Amino acid sequence: MREIFDMKQDFRLFSELYTCYYQVVKQILNHAEKESLTVRQMTEIANTYGHKESALSIIPNLLNGTWPLLEQVSTPEGPSKYTSRISCYNNPLPLTYLQKSWLKALLLDSRICLFLNDEQLSVLEKALEQTEPLFYPSDFYYFDQYKDHDPFASVQYRAHFQKILAAIQQKRLLSISYLSGQKRILTGIWLPCRLEYGQKEGKFRLYCIRIRNNHDLQMDVLNLGRILKIEETDQIAKEDLSIDSFLDKSLSLNPLVLEITDQRNALERAMLHFSCYEKKIERLEESGKYLCSIYYDKRWETELLIQVLSFGPVVKVIGPESFLKQIVDRVKKQSVLLRETHYSLE
Repeated sequence: MREIFDMKQDFRLFSELYTCYYQVVKQILNHAEKESLTVRQMTEIANTYGHKESALSIIPNLLNGTWPLLEQVSTPEGPSKYTSRISCYNNPLPLTYLQKSWLKALLLDSRICLFLNDEQLSVLEKALEQTEPLFYPSDFYYFDQYKDHDPFASVQYRAHFQKILAAIQQKRLLSISYLSGQKRILTGIWLPCRLEYGQKEGKFRLYCIRIRNNHDLQMDVLNLGRILKIEETDQIAKEDLSIDSFLDKSLSLNPLVLEITDQRNALERAMLHFSCYEKKIERLEESGKYLCSIYYDKRWETELLIQVLSFGPVVKVIGPESFLKQIVDRVKKQSVLLRETHYSLE
C-alpha cells in the first residue's frame, strides 16, 4: 500500500492562518486600509466575523501594540481612529502543505484540463512539482462505472466544454450541431444553462434551452460527447430564462418510488447515482429501510430504469405500475437473451 502521508510534511488540518482570529484581524485591516476606524467599528467587525468574545481578545492586542498592525491617526475631536500599517487588501493567503497536496491530486484527474488551459496547467504543475499528491487515481477502484467515458483530453471536447462554460457565464446563445441518439444531426440555437456530470457514466450533460423563431422555447439535454460543432453568436439572452422552470414542467406527476435496503452501501450509492433528480427520502422506522421518491423527466425514463436495475436486490421498485411493467419486461428480455446465449455456446 502506498504511503501517502509523509510525517515530515505539515499535513495539519488546522493552521493559525485559518483561525477565526486571523480572519477577524484581516477584515479589520482591510477596512482600516480603506478608511480609518473607531474602536466601536472594529468591535462591530469582530462581532460580525468572529465569536461573541472575539473582540475582547483581539481589539486590546491591536490597540496596545502587542500586534503592531494599526496606527492611530490624529482627529481634532471625537473618538480616536486607526488606520492599517500594512496593505493586505486582496492579498491571498499562503497555501498549507495539505492544500497544495490536494491540488496536486486534482491535477492528476483527467477532467481538470476542462477547467484550465494549457498555460494554467503548466504553471500549477511547476509550482507543485515538489509536492506529493494527497492521493492518486489508482488508489480508487470503481466497480459500477461504465468504461466509455467522454474523451476529456480531446482538443475538440475541451474547446466545446470551455465555450459552453463561458456561454453559461455570459448568457450567450450558441449555434450547435449535435448527433442525436437516433444518429440524426440537429442544428440550431441553444442557450446553455447548466452542466451536469454523471459519475456512473463518466459523461457531461448540458441542460439548455433551444430557441426557435426567437420566441419558441424548448428545454433539451445534450450529451457533450455528441456535440459535433459549436459556434459562438453575438446574441445575449435578454430575458431571465430559468432552466428550473422548464424542469419543473417536464417532471412526471407520479414519482418513481424505491425501497432501499441499506446494504453494500446502497443508500449512499443511490444518492450519488440519482443526485441529478429531484427527490424526497424518508426512513421507515419499523424496517429500517428507506423510501425514495424520484421526480424525473419522462424522456429519460429508460436511462433511469437502467440505473435502477444496476442496484440489484438492494433496491425494490414500489411504483408506479407503468415503471414496474417496464422493469418486468426488460428482465424477461434479458432472461431470454441469456438462455439463447447459453444454448449457442453449447
